[in-house]
Amino acid sequence: MTFQGMLTTLFIPQLIKNYINKQLDLSFHDVKSVSVRAYGDTFAGTVAAIIGKQYGYRSVSSIHTCHLTAPKTEAISIKHRLIRFFEYFLRRYTHKNIDFLAPVYSPAVDTIPIKYRKKTVLIPNSVGVRGCDTKRSYVRKSSFRLITVGRLIDGKSIFPILNAIKNCENLHLTVVGDGPNRFQVEQWIEEHNMSQRVTLIPRMQNIILIEQLKNFDAFIAFTLFAEVPKTVIEAGLVGLPIVLNEPLQGRPVEYKDASIVWCSGTPQSFRSVLIELASDEQKSALYGQRTKDAFKRIFDPATCNEKIYHLLTNEMEKTKTTIPDIKRPRQDE
Repeated sequence: MTFQGMLTTLFIPQLIKNYINKQLDLSFHDVKSVSVRAYGDTFAGTVAAIIGKQYGYRSVSSIHTCHLTAPKTEAISIKHRLIRFFEYFLRRYTHKNIDFLAPVYSPAVDTIPIKYRKKTVLIPNSVGVRGCDTKRSYVRKSSFRLITVGRLIDGKSIFPILNAIKNCENLHLTVVGDGPNRFQVEQWIEEHNMSQRVTLIPRMQNIILIEQLKNFDAFIAFTLFAEVPKTVIEAGLVGLPIVLNEPLQGRPVEYKDASIVWCSGTPQSFRSVLIELASDEQKSALYGQRTKDAFKRIFDPATCNEKIYHLLTNEMEKTKTTIPDIKRPRQDE
């Protein structure tokens, strides 16, 4: 790397390389083919790119976040500003030096400069749900039970949902998640006397969450991020109807064949679609089954693992044929 290159990356990759050379021996003499896969395109991606070049291994970085869509209302501490500052330089190095970039959902493709798109392959999240955890019955015995899962932060505020169900006695909401807005949520529940209709669970093991999803009538979420959350995928694979707000960036292609119930994101819009959904069990079943079938085709573990195998074994053309048409950004980064 040139001095200018080291300067523009704050010497971080060179420091990582020096550490690897002194402390680690990653040569596999008895293995004919070795690949390095990183989960993320910042620090992990940089390490994978360095190891790949150092030992002649094939390197790939999976991208699981879309950093371009951080909501303007999101409070950012000095610590997180510094982290983002360093991540910017590491991301530049990774994109330039890694062999392949593998975003797990279509909105993340927009984080990659156009000049690196030729080595970009969309490989969806590998998500599997056991048959015993899928929803079999859509007959409701009492209230319409909703569940939402995620960090309690400004960009994923649950207040539009809370205000949507406030005056609907037959709607119950379970919130699984924690975060800086938890106190405001607890305060809202107390002020509106909603403790009997809103259940707040700070954390739950993923395996238990998936087992419990079938006991709900619908999954609901509000987000300002451009993403395809893993919890939405899991809820869809279980067979729950899914209610989401319309993304400002446009609907991800992963949702194309799914029967997602879309609304504008206001409390009134959420309330309207929820009342309609809660009053029609057949429609709930139809939406849930269609979404499950669509998600199984996209996120099937065997298919996703086969794609990453082809990528890591120099059979990229087999992976390329499965990439959907993705909307490109208006200008290069």
